Amino acid sequence: MMEMMRAVAVLAANDVRVVDDVPKPVPGEYEALVRVHACGICSGTDSQIIAGTLETGFGGYPTVLGHEGAGEVIALGSKVRNIRIGERFIHPNLYPDAGNGYTKTHGSMAQFGLVCDRDAMREDGFAEEHIPFPKQHKFPNSISYIDAGVLLSLAECHSAAKNFGAGSGMEILVYGAGPMGIALAMFCKLRGAKTVVQIDSVSARLEQAKAVAKVDETINFAEENVSEVLNNRKFDLVMDAVGFTSILYEGSGYLKPGGKVCSLGVLKKDDRLIDTSRLQCNTSLHMLNFPYGEYRIMDDTIAMIESGKVNPKDFYSHVLPYDQLEEAFQLVREKKALKVILTFDN
Repeated sequence: MMEMMRAVAVLAANDVRVVDDVPKPVPGEYEALVRVHACGICSGTDSQIIAGTLETGFGGYPTVLGHEGAGEVIALGSKVRNIRIGERFIHPNLYPDAGNGYTKTHGSMAQFGLVCDRDAMREDGFAEEHIPFPKQHKFPNSISYIDAGVLLSLAECHSAAKNFGAGSGMEILVYGAGPMGIALAMFCKLRGAKTVVQIDSVSARLEQAKAVAKVDETINFAEENVSEVLNNRKFDLVMDAVGFTSILYEGSGYLKPGGKVCSLGVLKKDDRLIDTSRLQCNTSLHMLNFPYGEYRIMDDTIAMIESGKVNPKDFYSHVLPYDQLEEAFQLVREKKALKVILTFDN
């Protein structure tokens, strides 16, 4: 008889709930079963899947949420030889057809998931396109499961700062002071940026940006006129960590000649067309709405955590059991939480 598990699923637009009829994954011969302990809620992707505004990478309703999961290996397939029982992984996954009518986008908000011994499959002659679950990574026991619920977000922002070209002596303007915006600003400073200015409308988040990212200045656009505060100042890079084309147009106006406006926030499906005539002349547009290189930079990100340069606890404010799902997403929607981590240990 097929064994079921509990999971967080979106059944239709704006209908998210805990369900108990998702098939528990059975590991194949090159796969390992992971018990999920925690999963971060992504205020960008997860929220858009729930709202029905995500166009790219969406599996279709009903779908199991979650790409920021963290768990431990509890069982091994017969040909697994590079993964051990008890090892910790982020992004345990499900197959696109998760069973019983469910898809996955991306499936980490469940009691169990899978990772793959990709090296063993390569060694045994499998072509890369036939090896599942490319987005997975071990993390050390020194990082708790709850802290690991923000590890992927941190690596995404670390890779974004690198991809956007943040570097020594630069002046950078960042729109958005959610966990991604603050992490992006922090990695820009760690990469040597001379000045980082951060814009948001939530005072507590701007204070967090000062404390964590050590930004040089903040602007609360709910209380201040951004243009007046900046007073014709220009920047090498302007970064949108929110996800609106209107920010790209506005931010372009604050660029130095040859500067770059950078899009990190996930654009909604009805806000994806960009009129380049509205961007300032002699500037560039860098689209990075979905991460690139986040797993290649993961070990460096983990090293920064272990050395004390980065503290994952600075990027989440609430930890709730998954059965308090409604409260968790309400905190996210109302911006009363910086980030919420769901736990599956009960």
